[in-house]
Amino acid sequence: AVVSTQSTGAHQKILELQNQRLVIMNLIKNAKATVLDNNSEEDLSEEEVPADNEELDCVICGMACTDKNAVRHMERCYNKFESKLGLGSTVKCHVTWESPVCDAYDRQQGTYCKKLRVLCPDHNKEKEEHDGICGCPLDLSDISENSTVCHKGKRACNKHTSWEKLRLAEIDMERVLQDLKLEDSFEEMRKVKYRMAHRTNLLQILLNGTICHGQETQSSVT
Repeated sequence: AVVSTQSTGAHQKILELQNQRLVIMNLIKNAKATVLDNNSEEDLSEEEVPADNEELDCVICGMACTDKNAVRHMERCYNKFESKLGLGSTVKCHVTWESPVCDAYDRQQGTYCKKLRVLCPDHNKEKEEHDGICGCPLDLSDISENSTVCHKGKRACNKHTSWEKLRLAEIDMERVLQDLKLEDSFEEMRKVKYRMAHRTNLLQILLNGTICHGQETQSSVT
């Protein structure tokens, strides 16, 4: 019963994650289709516009960069170091839906890439930013197709840089964890069914029988 409950919970969680991913993809599609109107764009508040371009040190490469371009600079540095990290397997992922992992085949090493598809810098090259709006939901705790989104230009918005990639990666990572839980529950269910099918086997009863020696011990003591 416990194994069946875990399997059902994992299935429901995977369906919820698929629905969340579909909502994010629709928000991205609508953001690209929305034409940016520079005249109606809201002015930035004083908190969003820095007084001057302060220099920051990149936490990855250590080079100095302006606070305006810090996030994009660190993302490029991350992709460079991530490309040097090899994460592959000789087994391809076989699933009925779209796999969250890259699974691109490397002929030189004979392995399949097991990095997240949306974060893989080797096989998922970054596309040029579109000319639409940012489209990031302002309330990330409750994301839906009717959520209020950021209407700043995609190229001009520094507050929500690569929000869609990070959100999709979060969903895909949670889906991988649920797939592992589902696989563990299937394996546990297989063991239970095997034990139930062989519990009337005479050899198993003889090998796994329990003998109570309490009475013999008491008689020897007396």
